[in-house]
Amino acid sequence: MNEKGRPDGGVKSVQMAFDVLEAVAAAPDEIGVSELAVLLGTTKGTVFRHLQTLAERGYIDQNPVSSRYKLGMRSYLIGQVAASRIELLSASIEAISALRDEIGETVVVSALRGSSLVVMKTVFGKSNLEIGVRQGSELILHGTAQGKIALAFSRKPLLQQILRKPLLAMTDQTLTEPAALEADIERARRQGYITAANEETFGINAIAAPVLDGTGDLAGTIAIVGSIQNIKAVPDVPQVQALLKASLRISWNLGFDKMTVSSR
Repeated sequence: MNEKGRPDGGVKSVQMAFDVLEAVAAAPDEIGVSELAVLLGTTKGTVFRHLQTLAERGYIDQNPVSSRYKLGMRSYLIGQVAASRIELLSASIEAISALRDEIGETVVVSALRGSSLVVMKTVFGKSNLEIGVRQGSELILHGTAQGKIALAFSRKPLLQQILRKPLLAMTDQTLTEPAALEADIERARRQGYITAANEETFGINAIAAPVLDGTGDLAGTIAIVGSIQNIKAVPDVPQVQALLKASLRISWNLGFDKMTVSSR
């Protein structure tokens, strides 16, 4: 019993829900309530309640004929997302280290999480200034170079989603007019990269490029980030070339083939 008199509430209930989900996942075939209760050392009523909740959320499916259970689509989707992020990191580790060594600036790899762009890996540059792009940070889509790349190259309707609300200004350089943002997105598609000088933070610029998967969809972004003195509003050609080479290298590692994708 917990302090509110519920025998199966709070943390214990969450733990049991995960136990049920993991037991269903580990089963070689569909599994029933009685079998799960024996495996988990609990009552059929407890197992059934958790199965109902998991089924309502799409993590578990029930066979309408046998009344037995198997993993649902939502579990598979979460597994695929997790695998893709791990794959993105493993595919990019050598390329981002080489890019940092060549350019000397901080390198950031980010991935889409739903409609949010999240920093997955940051390799700090050689200067004394450490740009605060921390792992796990969520990037503003309309106010960062990485975000504009996501808007330009993802097949998700990200632009339509963010334009449902006013575009907030982080600085007076942030693009808050839809037409200006759309023009920058088109520029990103055309040239394969984009910048965002002073748009999120004064004195900071970034150049970002897409990382594409085997289907040609956006897997993530790669960017070099630094002070406006080191990464100018109109970036140096060697910086752009090094970034594009790294983005293509990671995309290849993820199975991207421009000729194959364009022929589909």
